Amino acid sequence: MVLKLNKKEIEDFIQKINFEKGDGLVPAIVQDASDNRVLMQAYMNKEALALTLSTGKMHYWSRTKGRIWMKGEESKHYSIVENAILDCDNDAILFKVQQIGAVCHTGEDTCFYKPINPEVKQEADAKMLERLFEVIHERIRNPSEESYVSRLTAKGEDRVLQKVGEEAVEFILAMKSDNQQEATLEAADLIFHMLVSMAQKGYDLNSIFEELHQRHKKKTQNS
Repeated sequence: MVLKLNKKEIEDFIQKINFEKGDGLVPAIVQDASDNRVLMQAYMNKEALALTLSTGKMHYWSRTKGRIWMKGEESKHYSIVENAILDCDNDAILFKVQQIGAVCHTGEDTCFYKPINPEVKQEADAKMLERLFEVIHERIRNPSEESYVSRLTAKGEDRVLQKVGEEAVEFILAMKSDNQQEATLEAADLIFHMLVSMAQKGYDLNSIFEELHQRHKKKTQNS
């Protein structure tokens, strides 16, 4: 869920923060809401923070350029805000975001990719669905001719649902063929288009997780 505050809420939050300690700036630590990876760290003044909280997209103060900038203003790799958390001294802010594309200008998924000791590379897991769902939402909110999601959803709900049906049939045929690689590809296509349909209708992805959780809970309690 994108975090967007009204003017009064923003003013109340800003009042809590000690900007004087850092000569008008506070550190902003950005963390992936899906997998808790630290993505980047930058600085904010009051105006950048207000823009962040009002738009739901991360804005910073560039000490090099001497101006406010929005993450993704050129790359379109936006950081979509889900939450903002103050530290104990009220002089630093942790932001939980869903990241659209790579966050680092080098193309890396995180700016912190130079460990002293080698780390095990993080494998993809079910949290990928949350990240993908937010990307789909962004392509619907801000359409682009280069985006498949934008082009598909522009054709209307019936066309999206038709794609879901087509992918479901292709998944069934792939399963009947006993070809695991083909079945995996078709399953990914089906899930993707189901997510597009859910996002187009404005439905919450977590509602699926909650329904599955309740079903599992009910069955385990009755077993």
